[in-house]
Amino acid sequence: MYTIACLKVLTRGTFVLIFNGGESINEEDGAYLVHWVNSVLTYCKTLKKDDEFPKVLFVATHKDQVKGDIEEQRHSLETSIEILFQNHGGKAHLKYRPLIFVDARNKDDQDIDELKKQLVEVALDHPRCGELMPTKFVPLELQLAKKVEDKQNIVTIDELKHMNNQNEIMALDNDELKLFLKVNHALGKLIFFDEAGLRDKVIIDPVFLIDVLRSIVTEEQFWPHNLLQIFKALKESGKLLKKELYEIWKQECFQMILEHKEYMVEMLVHLDIICRQKDDTNGSDYFIIPCMISTKREDNLRMPFDRSIHLAYTFKDEVVPPAVLYRFIATFITIWKLQVSQNSSLLLFTDSADVSIDEEHDMRFDIQRNKLIITLSHKTMKTSIVSTIASTAQECLTHAITQISKFYFSVTEDSDCSLDLPFTTQVGIVCGTTLCFLDHTCLSKDEWICQDHNRKHKTDIASRWFADKVPAKGDRCNALCPGLDNTWLNRKLDDKRLGRLAVELTKEETKGIYMHLKDRKPDQTWKKIESNKTDEFDININALHDWKKSTHLTTFNNIQESMKKEDIDTHKLCQILRDVQINKELPIAKLNLKPSRSDMKILLNHIGKETFQLGIELGLSVVEMHQIQSNHVTNLRGQTEEVLCKWRKQHHATYEVLVKTLYRLDLAGVVESLTYEVGVNEQIEDRIGDYQNEIIEELVISDILDDMMTHLVVSVDDRRRIEQHAGQDDQNKALVDLLMQRREPTYTVFVKALQKIGYQVLAENLKYESQDRDSSSGSSPIENKRLSVVTNQHYKVRLQKNYSLSYLVLNTMT
Repeated sequence: MYTIACLKVLTRGTFVLIFNGGESINEEDGAYLVHWVNSVLTYCKTLKKDDEFPKVLFVATHKDQVKGDIEEQRHSLETSIEILFQNHGGKAHLKYRPLIFVDARNKDDQDIDELKKQLVEVALDHPRCGELMPTKFVPLELQLAKKVEDKQNIVTIDELKHMNNQNEIMALDNDELKLFLKVNHALGKLIFFDEAGLRDKVIIDPVFLIDVLRSIVTEEQFWPHNLLQIFKALKESGKLLKKELYEIWKQECFQMILEHKEYMVEMLVHLDIICRQKDDTNGSDYFIIPCMISTKREDNLRMPFDRSIHLAYTFKDEVVPPAVLYRFIATFITIWKLQVSQNSSLLLFTDSADVSIDEEHDMRFDIQRNKLIITLSHKTMKTSIVSTIASTAQECLTHAITQISKFYFSVTEDSDCSLDLPFTTQVGIVCGTTLCFLDHTCLSKDEWICQDHNRKHKTDIASRWFADKVPAKGDRCNALCPGLDNTWLNRKLDDKRLGRLAVELTKEETKGIYMHLKDRKPDQTWKKIESNKTDEFDININALHDWKKSTHLTTFNNIQESMKKEDIDTHKLCQILRDVQINKELPIAKLNLKPSRSDMKILLNHIGKETFQLGIELGLSVVEMHQIQSNHVTNLRGQTEEVLCKWRKQHHATYEVLVKTLYRLDLAGVVESLTYEVGVNEQIEDRIGDYQNEIIEELVISDILDDMMTHLVVSVDDRRRIEQHAGQDDQNKALVDLLMQRREPTYTVFVKALQKIGYQVLAENLKYESQDRDSSSGSSPIENKRLSVVTNQHYKVRLQKNYSLSYLVLNTMT
């Protein structure tokens, strides 16, 4: 186990997987064999397609304990391995026929000689066998080998340089010494990381690192009695105090570690064997060891769907590779602070963890087979999730899991190759009572149809995972910005980002990249665009859109490569993905409202020739903007009016979107003209308009009408007129017409009826501003005070239905 852990960085190695062959391979044994094969092939495969190296040799032991025929047992084991890996993607890497079956106690066992023979054959067949190595490396290699023979495990860089200088004409210069360390690390002869806290020392005997790992990550039977309490705490919570770690290393068999304890702690942190939890108050006096936690989460599938959005990293293998999981856990809890349960234990499990982002947002991850699912939740509702928090979390997580995957290739000469990452990024959307997943590149569309359940879903809220980034100071990337990651580079540009790029580029820069991007007659098309347009933005956006519609290769990566050829700063792509910083004194409570028609009229006098850019930034397509232009060829104000009207009908139209758009267009001064006053009737009309299709298509209204009759906002005649329609859709349309006609208090009763009966998500979406305040203050539903309180719902409805008759009888009696 430890040797594999130590050699996971090797693509040239041959791996021997040893298991007990004295008995049949049971389910647990099979799970371990698959686990280690997955682990080796995840981190040790080369990047070359169809490469069958490294090889994994299966070796069965305990031959002496077989009671029956040896060859029958060998054949049985071979068959079991065949069945176990019959559909495994890495089958070509496995070597188990004929199976090596040894008696380790018998030095004359012929299978041991056969194992030696096969190892030599595999080594000679390896495509890297016979490669020449620099002769200048030899003296320093011999010096280090002598140090290892003398029981020295670690040397400092200064010691290494001193030894190197003793070799006179064979001494390596600084660049050659760096190459020496890199190559020998790749070969597994030493361990060196050019990282802060690690670059001053070199582990010259890799077995030493195995001992360090063994001191912590091991089974209970290998722990001394006086340290068992530490072991039990580790299994339950994964928690290890620094002083407890040093206590472990005081054992006689591990005392050699104490001499380098600070260095080895940094090494274990770098490898994510141990990690420091994000904690702003208590410091780092303890570590978390994810791979030692054995507690599973009991409520693994209980996710707050009505308050959350979901992201998934789906691995190409059958399961999430264990080492990726452990390193991911380590990163997850060092970026954000772990939550604590009611019994004061950390919410950290072998397959899940919960962290806090701020007072409003929490996040957790869960494992479901080959999916690593991220759930970001707001304390009240998912529509309140802050977009920049979601996108920043996604970028942190994607960067982490990408770097974890790349880590195992970073020490080989393959490190400069384009790594085929072992996962894809998906977004989860609630579909009925479960989560369904779509590729993140599909979020450019407003709607997505789940093929499994044939349901249509809006993607606007889920798209917050890929919303604009946090604004950069001075609208510039800092010196450490790495540029766009693979997730963004593989995404296609939507028209909004295309419009922003058109603003960032000059006409000359746009022409340059257009010539690289456009396949057919770029010169001729550019002249045509330039002759039809005079404004720089219009030329840029039309040229970029012409390229976009002419090909399916419209990713950020295509743009970035063309920008590099023209020597254009590729960090401009970072800027078009950044959010804008708006005035913090704006009324936050009003920003989520749909803008009023009166405020839309105010804007008509302030936009002018920025109308095309306004429309693109608000989310209209270039095609839609061309149509609007053709509708009002000479009337620029008419174009502005149609843009705002068309946008305002969209589901995601809010004051926040409008204000950020005005800031991005350098029209921040116009924001002061907005009143943010939206009347109740206007809000009701907008809410019903936004969710009319869901009301018509999803509701079964019999119980809803009962509740509304109970509160005397729907009469018997109203109900009869609604239910006279044969189809449910038509009945629902009649109810929508009633709501639009009567508004309050009918609308509030309708929303609360939805909440009672089980349509909580739709009810939350239909609430308008004052209703939100009423809900938070615990106000009671609107009741008709003329009726006595009747607790039985059935009789309340019957009472309302017969109200007219009761009133007539009472009058007669008096």
